[in-house]
Amino acid sequence: MTQTMAEHPLLRVEDLAVSFPVSRDASARDREARVRAVSGVNLSIYPEQTLAVVGESGCGKSVTALSILQLVPIPPGRYEGGVIHWWGEGAGESMDLLKLAEHRMRGIRGNHIAMIFQEPMTSLNPVYSIGEQILEAILLHQNVDKKQAVEIAEKALLDVGIYAPRQRLREYPHQLSGGMRQRVMIAMALACQPRLLLADEPTTALDVTIQAQILELLRRLQDERGMSVMLITHDLGVVAENADVVAVMYAGRVVEYGSVHDIFKRPMHPYTKGLFASMPMIGLGKDRLLTIPGNVPNPADFPTGCPFHPRCGEMRDDPACGRDEPSLLEVEEKHWVACWHVPRYEQGKKTPPDVSYRREATGAGQR
Repeated sequence: MTQTMAEHPLLRVEDLAVSFPVSRDASARDREARVRAVSGVNLSIYPEQTLAVVGESGCGKSVTALSILQLVPIPPGRYEGGVIHWWGEGAGESMDLLKLAEHRMRGIRGNHIAMIFQEPMTSLNPVYSIGEQILEAILLHQNVDKKQAVEIAEKALLDVGIYAPRQRLREYPHQLSGGMRQRVMIAMALACQPRLLLADEPTTALDVTIQAQILELLRRLQDERGMSVMLITHDLGVVAENADVVAVMYAGRVVEYGSVHDIFKRPMHPYTKGLFASMPMIGLGKDRLLTIPGNVPNPADFPTGCPFHPRCGEMRDDPACGRDEPSLLEVEEKHWVACWHVPRYEQGKKTPPDVSYRREATGAGQR
């Protein structure tokens, strides 16, 4: 086990809140009604660290990542509050990414912080060749001519395991398989050597063999380049294999936060426990997997109090669960939970989630 020696994280999100209108067809009376897809999210990412953000679909994972790059469409979206500190410019002080003008953000996107989106077929433009799309980012962010940009693009494709790169640069997205398109997305994201990669479910819709190859590729490139990764996923197996720190989200909030070892060995929040109980385990002869009852609530109709309490098996008819929303508190050293029934919760500390832990590499491309 190792700890990073950085004085501060590369990126810290504090109390991020993002809202959207209830309905595009709302009446004039309800036109100002809005719902918060993300409500008070706190997390941090240290240099060379992998933070996994997990949770069911609709819990705010992708909106949080898009907010870091100011990619939430405004309108209809709106940043209701929060600060996103970024120390990636090499200066001693951070800058708030939410307050940067668009021309400043264009210098950050792709150059310092890059993103891999969920579905490469819809993220790649079908009418432009692979080369045109990669070269656009390189020419925008690097002081090189067209010939040098082509050389950088070819090397980027080779780095992600795409051979005959000059030929591939002339091809179009529909000519590549799903796994190849995902590798192209990774090559585009990493062509400018970013310090932070936001990977939004990078293995979605890929078969298991290709998933393993893509994750192994990301680990290798991270180790070679000293890059930080924010990995968004709902696959706890991927989390166990790749993450240093885990943030569990539910209903637009972080409900548990800690090192991967603490979260897997001592999950505290009932929602986290429910996620683990729903996973098949080798060697355990279960006839049926346990499931969390109910569904994720609609953001337009979140319950009062703890948003998880209608589905919680540990509520014990406590009126506080349906009345008061619990804050994310540090109940053990470097382990944060938002639940009234966690032991020592009342003695917990209101500190920002901040874990600099990194586990040791076990070999080339493996952590």
